[in-house]
Amino acid sequence: MNKEMHHAEQGGLSQTPVIVKAQAVETILVVIDMQPGYPAALDAVTQWFVKQEIQKQMEQNLPVILVEFDAHEMGETLQPLRDLLAGYKRLKVVSKSQNDGSKEVIAACRILSGNNSFSLRVCGVNSDACVLETVQGLSEKLPLTSIVVPQDACNCLTGKDNDVWVEDFPALPNVVVELHARGS
Repeated sequence: MNKEMHHAEQGGLSQTPVIVKAQAVETILVVIDMQPGYPAALDAVTQWFVKQEIQKQMEQNLPVILVEFDAHEMGETLQPLRDLLAGYKRLKVVSKSQNDGSKEVIAACRILSGNNSFSLRVCGVNSDACVLETVQGLSEKLPLTSIVVPQDACNCLTGKDNDVWVEDFPALPNVVVELHARGS
C-alpha cells in the first residue's frame, strides 16, 4: 500500500470531492396589525398592496405570518386578507402584547421554516410604531437575516412618507427598503 492510500484510510485527505448542497433560503412574509382597530389598516391602497404581497407568497407556496395586537380590542386581521388566506397551509397567526412583535415572529418563523435559513418581508401598520419596532427587534435578534420592508404595503397615521423610510429603516444594517413600487 502506498503512503497516500494509507494516509487516506487513516482519515487523512481524500481524493473524493465533497459536494455541499446549498440550502434554499425561503422568504417569509410578515403582515403586522392589519386589523380594523387601526385606522391606517383601513386604507384601501395599503390593503391592495398587502394583498399583492400575500398573493405573491401564495403563488410560490411561501410562508405567511399574520401578527395581531390584542385581537379582542383591535379585531382580527381584516376579513378580506383572512378570506384570501383561507385554507392556506403555510399560514401562522400570532398574537403580540407590545409594539415589538419580533419574539413572536421569530418563534413562528422557526416553526414555518423548520429551523432552516429564511429571509423576511415585513409590511402592515403602523410603519412608525409596530412595524418599525418589530423590524428593529428582528434586525437585532437576527443580524444575518435579510429583511425587506416594502413601503407601499405599509401605512401609519402620519402617512406613507414619514421619516422612518429615510432615517430609521435604512439605519438598520440588514434591512432594505423598497420605496413606492420602485424596488430597493
